[in-house]
Amino acid sequence: MGILYDYFIATTDDEAAQIIDWGAGPGHPPEGQPPKEHVEGGIDPAVQLGTLEAILTGRPYEQVSSRPRHADLIAPNEESDTEQWVVTVSDDFVTLMADASDDQFAAAAPPWSQTEEFWGAADPIELEQIMRGLRDIAQRAREQRRHLYCWMSL
Repeated sequence: MGILYDYFIATTDDEAAQIIDWGAGPGHPPEGQPPKEHVEGGIDPAVQLGTLEAILTGRPYEQVSSRPRHADLIAPNEESDTEQWVVTVSDDFVTLMADASDDQFAAAAPPWSQTEEFWGAADPIELEQIMRGLRDIAQRAREQRRHLYCWMSL
């Protein structure tokens, strides 16, 4: 069993952190609450998204990953022994994805598929589909003036 990654929209870090109590992620709220707008990403928000951003922007990965809100843990706290986490997605990444074109995705997919995190064997076409899903939710987050987060479960 691998790690599940769902990217979702929330207004604040506190609101996003509450997803940790939902058990099955942002698409499965407790009774009486609506699900969060989300997309299943299948992509790690720290290294894999950071690598994608580095490829799309031409910036070094170290610069991308050191910015504020790049996969910052907001739930649970670091002392918790849960197998679920919620992290931030940087607003810069949201802007980048919201503005990206299909041509940019087509150009980025082959080098991204060859990175170490994909063991050099990811399918570029599948990665383009993932990028389009991330673009769609990034556009909605920006339109709503909200933030993007990632819920992860082991």
